[in-house]
Amino acid sequence: MKPRIMRYAIVYVSTASNNLKDEEIQNILSSSNTWNNKNDITGLLLFSEGNFFQIIEGEKKTITELFETIQEDDRHHNIMQIFGKDIHKDAYDGYVSDCVSDQSDYEPEKFQHYLNHIKVLDKTAQKAVENILKVFLPI
Repeated sequence: MKPRIMRYAIVYVSTASNNLKDEEIQNILSSSNTWNNKNDITGLLLFSEGNFFQIIEGEKKTITELFETIQEDDRHHNIMQIFGKDIHKDAYDGYVSDCVSDQSDYEPEKFQHYLNHIKVLDKTAQKAVENILKVFLPI
C-alpha cells in the first residue's frame, strides 16, 4: 500500500513591484497557472490593485520549496504569509489564476466559487481567507 502524502497549504499576500507592467502580470498569472497544474499544485492566484493573493496546496515539501522561491522573487515585496498548515484534502481541483483590474471585472458568482473551495479549511482559516478575498473582490 502506497503511503499517503501529506498535503499542505500556504496562503499569502504581497505587493507587486512598482515597475511591474501589465504584460508581466499577465505572464505571471499564465505561467503560474500552467506550471502549477503540471506539478500537482492546486490553488488560486489573484491580482488586484497592485497586490497578489495566493493559495498554494500540494505535497508539503513541494509547497514549502515553492514558497521559498516565491519569497525570493523580486517582482513583488511585502510578502505576508497568512498561514501554512496541513490540510486533509485539497480545496481546489486544479490551479486557477485571475486578474481583477477594476470593479467592472468583479463577478459575485466568481467570489462565491472561491469561497466554496475554502470549506476544507478549519473555521479560523476560512474566515481569514474570506476576509482577504473580500478585499480583493469587494462586494
